[in-house]
Amino acid sequence: MTQRLIARAGLRYWLRNPVQLGLALAGIALGVAVVIAVALANASALKGFESSTRALAGGANARIVADGPRGLSDALYVRLRVTDGFTQSAPVVEGYVQVRGQTLRLVGVDPFAQATLAPRLLAGGVNPAALLTTHNGVLMSAATARGLGLAPGASFAARADGRSHRLHLLGAPGGDTAALRGVLLTDIGTAQDLLGRVGRLSRIELRLNPAQMARVRALLPAGTRLEPVAAVVAGAARVTRAFRLNLLAMSGLALLIGAYLIYNTLVFSVLRRRHLVSLLRAQGLTRGEVVRSILGEALVLAVLGAALGTGLGIVLGRGLVGLVTRTIDDLYFTLSVDHLFLSPWVLAEGFGLALAMVLIAALPPAREAAGLPPRGRGLPMSLEARSRRREPWRVLGGAVLLGLGAGFLFWPGGRLFGAFAGLFLGVIGASLWIPAWVRLAVWLLGAATRRAGIGVRLAVGGVRASLGRTGLAVAALAVALAASIGVGIMVESFRATLVDWLAQSLRGDIYVNADSGPGGRGFASGFVTAVRGLPEVAYVTTARHGSAQGPQGRVSILALDAASGHHPNAVLKRAVPDVWSKVVAGHAVLVSEALASRLHLAPGGTLRLATAQGPQQFHVGGVFYDYGGGAGLVIMARTLYARDWADPAIGSLAVYLKPGASVDAALAAIRARADLAGVAITAQANGAIVAHSLRVFDRTFAITRVLRVLLLAVAMVGVLASLMALQLERTREHATLRAQGVTPRGLFALVAGQSLLLGLLAGLAALPLGLGMGWVLIDVVNPRAFGWTLQWHGDPLLLVEALAAALVAALCAALWPAGAMGAATRAHA
Repeated sequence: MTQRLIARAGLRYWLRNPVQLGLALAGIALGVAVVIAVALANASALKGFESSTRALAGGANARIVADGPRGLSDALYVRLRVTDGFTQSAPVVEGYVQVRGQTLRLVGVDPFAQATLAPRLLAGGVNPAALLTTHNGVLMSAATARGLGLAPGASFAARADGRSHRLHLLGAPGGDTAALRGVLLTDIGTAQDLLGRVGRLSRIELRLNPAQMARVRALLPAGTRLEPVAAVVAGAARVTRAFRLNLLAMSGLALLIGAYLIYNTLVFSVLRRRHLVSLLRAQGLTRGEVVRSILGEALVLAVLGAALGTGLGIVLGRGLVGLVTRTIDDLYFTLSVDHLFLSPWVLAEGFGLALAMVLIAALPPAREAAGLPPRGRGLPMSLEARSRRREPWRVLGGAVLLGLGAGFLFWPGGRLFGAFAGLFLGVIGASLWIPAWVRLAVWLLGAATRRAGIGVRLAVGGVRASLGRTGLAVAALAVALAASIGVGIMVESFRATLVDWLAQSLRGDIYVNADSGPGGRGFASGFVTAVRGLPEVAYVTTARHGSAQGPQGRVSILALDAASGHHPNAVLKRAVPDVWSKVVAGHAVLVSEALASRLHLAPGGTLRLATAQGPQQFHVGGVFYDYGGGAGLVIMARTLYARDWADPAIGSLAVYLKPGASVDAALAAIRARADLAGVAITAQANGAIVAHSLRVFDRTFAITRVLRVLLLAVAMVGVLASLMALQLERTREHATLRAQGVTPRGLFALVAGQSLLLGLLAGLAALPLGLGMGWVLIDVVNPRAFGWTLQWHGDPLLLVEALAAALVAALCAALWPAGAMGAATRAHA
């Protein structure tokens, strides 16, 4: 009977306080929404890559690729299919084209061979034979065509291999067209012609059983290898894992702040019903029944809030997937995804995580309610008094969590998960200290304002009297602000480091790239000599960009040919003695810091790479700083690269001008020489490259700015909920003040002042916590996640902005309850 009474009382409480109910649900929903949105965006980016790969591969489970930049000879495909009888095979040529300012993936297939592996790919409304009979005919998904303003039958300009072409849109491919967003599908002969790869293939796709795989491996020539199609998708997941985990960890802070909110909300609900609970305790209601009742209410709130958060998360995810995809496209590999893939597992995980966090947050208020004395002996300040008595235990618990967090952070050889575990434990531990710090600060402020006006003393006294209930609201706001400070410091430090690195690495005045791209034909003979002979030019260094299969996936290669007396512009972190002469002579290579961290490489060690001559061991001469993203970079002499990868072409130039020479005049002269030689180039001054790099950087971190705003929004809901609860609790107190002559404006000022004080205290608490989070992100998370060393760059403006944000957030949250309290009537006194 008593159990039903307390359940009905709980229902009546929430129905009579719809604002508190709405704010509780909003806090849970926002926290869940941020987590689900980020998880869905991450999953959608990978799912888009996987779907595109599967759509093109069809039933193929393996592919043959070359370890050299020139790809495979189509004679190998003919031999495998005709001579050796592997009929479940299809050739593919792949590259990139520029269409109306967008980079699209060009995929050339044999329509008839591809039909044996991916019959749906060419089963659309277009006859596959049209790809063979129409000059430069292509297929693209309807969404891609709409984005480019094209319709079937249209003719449009495209640029590939440094040349302009005219393509004809025949229609859309069959199958999952959403998976083919950003893909141009064409006949293999057309692709070879457009990309300048006549007689060459990018890969051969096959459907093989285990015995056939062994046979194919035995038939392959040196410089080629057989890899599972699943390994391609797994490689994409591996290289983006750290980036995706960073976003998930940041979104988890939103759920943590939501947990603080539900704790505060339930504490206030218990406080409002303390007399009823005490009365029911006197009638036989046990402590266990009280705990179960409060946890049941929390469970209902969690289910409703998580359901709302799931829907909101799907909406947010649609916006975030574009930001995540663009960042992966900038840093790792070309990716075009604009569709949100709804994963039941992601939704279920977000829902379950919300339930767990809410129930954990509800346990202390449930125990508070169970501890109320029977027969109505609970006094209004009993919860406040208990909060003060338990404060030393909270401080001790915070110290334990901080110690555990430090253990994770400083554990030798710790992994990325340990870094985030240490960060979260440290944040929770520090947040348990914040109420004690606020109590101390308010006590000191009260002592300093004893002779101040009555309004100031009322404001400070009101804050001090409610700290047991508002302390964690302040902590939630402080955590959100600290996350903003920490992430802001990390981003600013990264940007400052990037600017310094670009200044040291890009010492050339002008950089010239062949439009044929990596693995293309490079510069025509005589063009490099013509550039060297320009009167403005002091000297020129040449380079070739490539890639190779390493121990854990592909790595980028920069093959350099430095001018006599000049070493490559790499900023070394550590190296063997006389490293430059060894690199120039081809006796050693340099590896980027990220690659060295991932593969545990050090100067004096060796790196195994697959080359056109077969696997080779390269001596590591040094480790250099690099912030270009991707899976890592290897710098070597161009002569060494030309020998092992059979690729002597030159793909880019760094041009150094004589003192006083005009950059604009030199650019014009270089472009004129390119026109005379019939070479398609992209020539840019140093400053333009730096500006573009910083634009890409700012675009990359756009998603972190969005998450910072969402965290602050969750915290604002928490402060608003606390202030609204205080309004309900102090209705009689404020009505009494009105009866004693305090005007509505004065009461409004009182409540707003209390809120601003709470905001100021939250901002001050956030400063050291934010600086600590910044240190963890810069010196622990980034090295473990990406292998990068960042220079600390703490802009004081970030701290000022955090304090201002705390005051604005607290004031905005106070407007509604302050207005309601100001309207309190004398009749309530």
